[in-house]
Amino acid sequence: MNDQLPSAVLAVEAPTTAPAVSVIVPTRDVEDWISETLWSILNQTLAELEVIVVDDGSTDRTREIVSAFAEADSRVRLVPNTARGGAAARNLGVALAAGEYLAFADGDDIVPADAYARLVAQARSTGAEMVIGNHLVLEPQRTTTRNQSLPIYGGTRVGITIADEPRFLRDRVCWNRIVRRPAWNAHGIAFAESRRSNDIHAMVRCYCAFSFDVIESPVYAYRRRVGATSMTAAKLQPDSLEQHFTQELACMHAIRELDDATVLEGYYRGILEHDIWAHGRAIMAAGAREDARFDAARGLVAELLAGAPERALAAVSETKATAYRFAAAGDWRVAGVVAALGDAPRLRTELEAVGLAAVVDGFRAVAAPSELLVRIIREGPLESLGSERVATVGDAEALAASRQLRDIRGSEASALGLTLQERSRIAIVALSGRRARRNLSLADRGYRFSRRSAGSVLRLVGRR
Repeated sequence: MNDQLPSAVLAVEAPTTAPAVSVIVPTRDVEDWISETLWSILNQTLAELEVIVVDDGSTDRTREIVSAFAEADSRVRLVPNTARGGAAARNLGVALAAGEYLAFADGDDIVPADAYARLVAQARSTGAEMVIGNHLVLEPQRTTTRNQSLPIYGGTRVGITIADEPRFLRDRVCWNRIVRRPAWNAHGIAFAESRRSNDIHAMVRCYCAFSFDVIESPVYAYRRRVGATSMTAAKLQPDSLEQHFTQELACMHAIRELDDATVLEGYYRGILEHDIWAHGRAIMAAGAREDARFDAARGLVAELLAGAPERALAAVSETKATAYRFAAAGDWRVAGVVAALGDAPRLRTELEAVGLAAVVDGFRAVAAPSELLVRIIREGPLESLGSERVATVGDAEALAASRQLRDIRGSEASALGLTLQERSRIAIVALSGRRARRNLSLADRGYRFSRRSAGSVLRLVGRR
């Protein structure tokens, strides 16, 4: 098997002293990448390390490849996972580790050659329990650094806490840092038994437990894979979302135990802007709202949102804040419509599923009239709010819709910023059934309703 090994790692003896770093690598079916990962670790400028590869039941050639590395370099150990899952594999690796510091790497990523030397040098110079570094994101068409999307790695920082910089709570990966092993064990830190997001709670526990140093250099290269074999491809499935939000809720409780309002607000700002929005929109969508498999995830999101500080909600966009308010109140239908703003095809689908009347009633019940409602009415477009739907469902629903829409007039319409023509078009959609398509077509060609005719339509809506 030596033909698979770079010559630089052949026949290397383990150091006679205790390793400075124990690198724990969980693997499962990564035969296409594991050689490159191990090569990058074993060729570090810091030689005093051990590599503990915990295989989680690979069915491809992963174990065969790792075994060949272990035969050639005594710093590598291959052990089978005694349980199941990446979290159990990492926890087993920690239990077997002998190094002064713990480091983690995934079996499909790359560690820059001087990463561990830089991290250890920083830790030893200041006595830091944890040192975190910038990292690279490798995508098929580009390579970026984490500092570009989250500018917190602009220079060396010593002895900071999450109270000093709550934005680090957005970086909860385990592989861009080293942690002193005695500190890890003393605080009882472990990875959660979850198939998704099993490192975020452990990393939040680290942030809550001790101060840390930061270095500017990239210390890891994360490979963002696409395709069915990557966990990323399955992150929006019901069970995956439930696991993610279970871990997110555990993070929230850990942060609440600090009893620091500033840290809690900073944490919520991050998850409201990014994590909940990225994952939560999937359970707000029309198809998922009627799918009971998403109920558990919806309950967890609602619990998270219920604890959000008002200042954190005020810090995100009105679109996000309003969608969250509807979701927290249990109105996932209107939350889905609001979340679809800016995505015309999705907005059309959401409105066809819900109907404009339900959206208007939702805004009255949960949120004050706002520019968002105007955007929903204007960007729908109106055709998707009524003409095809009314023609399909018949006059009975058109009449019900007209009764619910009748108050979009007068002073409230002015407060919403709706023009007289827009109000007339809404009334026509609600009332005219088969004629709606023709009337809206006239309006789209520039037809302008007179004040008198528009007023007549609105009075008709009010009477019915």
